Amino acid sequence: MNAEATLERAETLFDLGRYAPCAALLGPHIASHPDNAEALNLLARCLRRLGDKAGALQAVDDALRCDPMSRSSWIVRADTLADFGAMADAERSAREAIRLDPGHWGGHATLASVLSRANSGRGTRGDKRRGREAYDCARHAVSLAPETGFAHCLVGITAHELRQYKIAEEAYRTALRLDPEDATARHNLALLELKHRFRRRGAWSRAVEGFAEAATLDLEDRDARYNLEVMAWRTAASARWIGSLALGIALVTQAGGPDGMVVGLPLFVAVWAAWGLWIRRRVPQRLRAPMLQLARRCPPVMTMAGAVGWLGTVGLVLAAVPGLPEWSMGALVTPTIWLMFLAYWISRSMLKRRMP
Repeated sequence: MNAEATLERAETLFDLGRYAPCAALLGPHIASHPDNAEALNLLARCLRRLGDKAGALQAVDDALRCDPMSRSSWIVRADTLADFGAMADAERSAREAIRLDPGHWGGHATLASVLSRANSGRGTRGDKRRGREAYDCARHAVSLAPETGFAHCLVGITAHELRQYKIAEEAYRTALRLDPEDATARHNLALLELKHRFRRRGAWSRAVEGFAEAATLDLEDRDARYNLEVMAWRTAASARWIGSLALGIALVTQAGGPDGMVVGLPLFVAVWAAWGLWIRRRVPQRLRAPMLQLARRCPPVMTMAGAVGWLGTVGLVLAAVPGLPEWSMGALVTPTIWLMFLAYWISRSMLKRRMP
């Protein structure tokens, strides 16, 4: 296979997402053509997708040694350095790509991405000036490539960080119209829906759907999965208030004896049934089974759900069994309250440790 055919096949493998075979094909080719900047650039892109950041950086530096005027290689270098957290060097590489080809949208999009990532990193305080520059770069990228979904998604991300939520939402929806499989746009749009859950009817349900779809589109999207876990945990945690209300009803029922059960037990059941119906309406039917499976595999959610389940069980015993001795009620209620308190804070801490 000649060099041109090898590169063409490698590009096809890359476009199909078969990064390991692509890198394996490029290895012997680069060994016999060590100065082929295009092949080195493609190898760097493959290795970056495979998570080999050091190998990607070495490959793109070799590509730039062969062709220092390659705008594409400077873009790959900027993205790879950003993966390392070397934001200052990544920014310089992105600006070099723009200098070499100011009319190409990719350099401006890369600079917007680097500035945004640097400005929103953990332990940093957002710089409004740099945030505004990132937004302006993203808008310029859109003006150069108005049919490119990624550029619109960047406008959404940078506007989101500037708290320009209407602009961000519009940009995410445009990105999804152009590329329905854009997991980042779908995930971030779900974040906006979650933010507006108290002001927009059905926003919570749309957020659940958005996170689930983002996780399906990108199996490596740990943020979407974590957000689903957070929503599941919050659902379980919110049930502690329903359980507390039902426990109060059960205590009143217990004090009323057999006569109190006539009203108290149906009321106890009605409170839990109403909560169950409310949750059922909030979670779309097609997502109920996946959400339940996700909750079962998440220890913080199961810890919180277990405590709520015990709270409900104690309440049911008090509401359904009249005439219990006072000491037994104390033995049931006091430990249950402490268990709920501890489960809430322990599971919350566990959940934070799962944050990507």
